[in-house]
Amino acid sequence: MNINNLKIGDRVKFAPNTFAQVTNYETDISNQFGTVVNFTISHDGTYDTHVWIELDERNEHFDCDEWGNAVQFNLTDDMDGGTSVDYLKKATLLKEVK
Repeated sequence: MNINNLKIGDRVKFAPNTFAQVTNYETDISNQFGTVVNFTISHDGTYDTHVWIELDERNEHFDCDEWGNAVQFNLTDDMDGGTSVDYLKKATLLKEVK
């Protein structure tokens, strides 16, 4: 998937063997569906640094209620928090509307 074309409201399906980084552990989000809900812009406002995708279903191993059940993906190479963008690139952009 081309992550540069993502917009708020886009729907995705994560690939098999996809794991979300949650503080100091990973949890399996393989084959789950989600919706793009937010982006973080760099300090100089030139590019997106993170994207949040809200999962459709609650995951018993993914306790992120304070983040609205959303996984944060790091869109940069410096890995300053969040889940690796490599997992997001393997996801499928869906045509369906939630």
